[in-house]
Amino acid sequence: MRLKLKTFANVVSGVYVRECPTGDIRCLQVKDLLMASPETTACRVEFVGKLSNYLLKKGDLLFAGKGTTYLCKKFDWDFIAIPSTTLYSIRLNTNIVTPEYLCWYLNHPSVVAVVKTSQVGTGTPMIHKGTLENLEVVIPDKKKQRQIVELSSLQDRERRILRALAEKRAQLTNQILINELKEK
Repeated sequence: MRLKLKTFANVVSGVYVRECPTGDIRCLQVKDLLMASPETTACRVEFVGKLSNYLLKKGDLLFAGKGTTYLCKKFDWDFIAIPSTTLYSIRLNTNIVTPEYLCWYLNHPSVVAVVKTSQVGTGTPMIHKGTLENLEVVIPDKKKQRQIVELSSLQDRERRILRALAEKRAQLTNQILINELKEK
């Protein structure tokens, strides 16, 4: 089945709020989504009533709509946050698709390539909300969605293991070489 994103999800643009070091909620930016602990890197903002419409819930997706890194990340943290203007929040309004699958789909290189063809602007490229809302999403059955997400997760794990292995191999090789020098 192919459906436009807007038929099964609400897309909301992020909000601009001034930073307040003593603020009680976090304002997430693209750079925070790339970090291991976004709760420590995200700036703090003071909660005001207008922000209640922007509060993120577990399972919401954050899509980077400005810049050159079009990534999607599932909000799955235990802190109160809102998206900055560089992000769109995507909240599913049906259960025909899982957040994990949609996140995988929006991060797929072929989908990112399609999204990039619609970017506007030269200094800081961006994707319009309407472009994202009208993006066609291929939605398989729930079993296939789970399989895709599981396989993707295993691929990510394999990549991390191979990277760690390469680092250890380089350390070992360097130690052998330095030991050779010390012996002469």
